[in-house]
Amino acid sequence: MVLVLGISRFPVNKAKEVSKRYIEVTKEFPPDRTLEKVILRLGARIDGNEVEGISLSEVKEGKYEEYLKRSLMVQLKYADIEGFSYKSEIYLTGVETFPMIGLEMPE
Repeated sequence: MVLVLGISRFPVNKAKEVSKRYIEVTKEFPPDRTLEKVILRLGARIDGNEVEGISLSEVKEGKYEEYLKRSLMVQLKYADIEGFSYKSEIYLTGVETFPMIGLEMPE
């Protein structure tokens, strides 16, 4: 199973603009349950003069490429906001990674 941790960062003074855009984008691109299971839709914190937002999704089997394309379309909606950045971190579960080193995941 592929897990995707999305991380966005932007200046605190852009929080209202980013939040309004988030509401607009969410209406245009609501979660697609055929592509992903949303584990965490949005978590946020302030770190100094920056807001960090995270999301976590489990990508459905065989849907990674479609998920990735859709994710890029969503992130492009924020491209004109000065100081906004986004990255995706991709993870596999222990059940999938342990066999790579010849072990089984303990129960």
